[in-house]
Amino acid sequence: MCGILCSVVDNDHSFNISTAQKGILKNRGPDVQDEMVIDYGFGKIFFAGCVLWQQGESVQKQPVVEDDFIFLFNGDIYNTSKPESISDTTWLAERLAECRCEEQNILKMLKRLEGPHCLVIYDKRDQILYFSRDALGRNSLIIERIPNGFQLLSTSHFENEKISLELPPLGLYRIKLNDLTSCVLHPWQHLNNYATQLVRNLDLAIGWKTTVESPILPDWILNCKLQFSYNFYHFPYVKNNEDLYKNLIAQSEIKETLSIIHTLLSDSIKNRVKNTAPLCRLCLQQLNISLACRHAKLCILFSGGIDCTILALLANQYVPVNEPIELINVAFESVKGQNISEKLWDVPDRITSLVSVNELKQLCPERRWNLLEVNVTRFELQQHLTSRIKHLIYPLDTVLDESLGCAFWFASHCFQSTARVALIGSGADELFGGYTRYRNSFKRCLGNDLDHQLAVQNELEVDWQRISARNLARDDRVIADNGKTARSPFIEENFVKFIRSLEVYQKCCFGFPEGVGDKLLLRLYGYQIGLRDVVYLRKRAIQFGSRIANKKQNATHQSDYL
Repeated sequence: MCGILCSVVDNDHSFNISTAQKGILKNRGPDVQDEMVIDYGFGKIFFAGCVLWQQGESVQKQPVVEDDFIFLFNGDIYNTSKPESISDTTWLAERLAECRCEEQNILKMLKRLEGPHCLVIYDKRDQILYFSRDALGRNSLIIERIPNGFQLLSTSHFENEKISLELPPLGLYRIKLNDLTSCVLHPWQHLNNYATQLVRNLDLAIGWKTTVESPILPDWILNCKLQFSYNFYHFPYVKNNEDLYKNLIAQSEIKETLSIIHTLLSDSIKNRVKNTAPLCRLCLQQLNISLACRHAKLCILFSGGIDCTILALLANQYVPVNEPIELINVAFESVKGQNISEKLWDVPDRITSLVSVNELKQLCPERRWNLLEVNVTRFELQQHLTSRIKHLIYPLDTVLDESLGCAFWFASHCFQSTARVALIGSGADELFGGYTRYRNSFKRCLGNDLDHQLAVQNELEVDWQRISARNLARDDRVIADNGKTARSPFIEENFVKFIRSLEVYQKCCFGFPEGVGDKLLLRLYGYQIGLRDVVYLRKRAIQFGSRIANKKQNATHQSDYL
């Protein structure tokens, strides 16, 4: 994980990065920092890189400077033949050198990349700037129009003299620096109406005109339909949930589906657990690379729900048996209108986490599960929100952004944690049908069975298209601010392709009760790998489970504090 910045300014202005902006980038990359300024004829370009060491035998400083290009990279590359001894940044720089700054070669390279990433490439010879976010938009890259040009950066700092937005993760952008009024986009895939509107919004904000050229089309992004014919709605509901789940799992096609899920999700978690530095946060500060570190290097942001508990159980396979795994649970002090009869920190997610960690201890008794309880007073919340967290959430500004951003920031800020990698369950609800609004769209539909399924599918598709803008980039910013890399195993290219290839009635069943039929396929998988109580827990949004938000608030309204 890194904090990167590239700023393009014209000749009539000097560039000055504020101390606050430098600090917010360094929080993302505390291990090594570097910067440089170059002239390009019409102005100057400023590059800065702050690195959190996660891969390779040693930390790779950024920006990377080669004969023909300058390179900034933030992310992780998986499913390649890259040697473990070198970092992703070094490996990508070598591949770029082979491209010789030829655009078609760069596009071919990007087509093969898998994993969350953002990158900036400057072709010094032709004075062309390329930049992109991965197609799933997992890592943050903000684009800003400033008085004397524009800039790209991982995390911004709220100031009035600029226009900021999250760069839409639509493909590879190209700007010729002798003409900052036009931009070329090679999209990951053909643009739909939603993506087309994102391009219009970008053009309006930054002040250029984008021309869309040929799509990149990575293999994993292409649609395919599977040959499974099972339909959860064809099975009668049985009040004994164990009997119901056992019967469903015994069906041959469902069993095969669960087997594929196990293979793909296990591979995703393995990559995200094992590709990390050999030292924890504390040992790395001692700068003793030869030190045998037995502290936790992995944490899971842990509400105790089905998503994060599955991640914990699978991660157990890939963490050395003599290392603990941290499960971080956050609770907020009650406010007026909430249930104040409960013990001060016994919020719903705290109670659930205690149940789920007991299941993990029974299934994996040899593992040391460290449940870290983070308790946040309203004073602490306001103090950190106004001084720090609001800048990380920026340019987003809703009540929901405030609630979720604060919950993830305080969880990852846990002072007891030594981990530098945080697994999060993002994407599971959008992929498997976990939100209450999917059930509501099913109930509201007045048509036939097909109409009901189309109503749910349309709701799922809308949420999937906007998942990066709603959640992923913001969560990346707030978690990375605490020197942790957020990794989302459910949002992995091959896993996403498989789950999205299933029909909606093969993933969830709203003919079954809450806590049984929503995310049914994922619940069945959890049951199959040994979980019991947790697979029947109802979905509860983190902002309510942690008690940071009041249900009377409108989540889409602008926050008073952002």
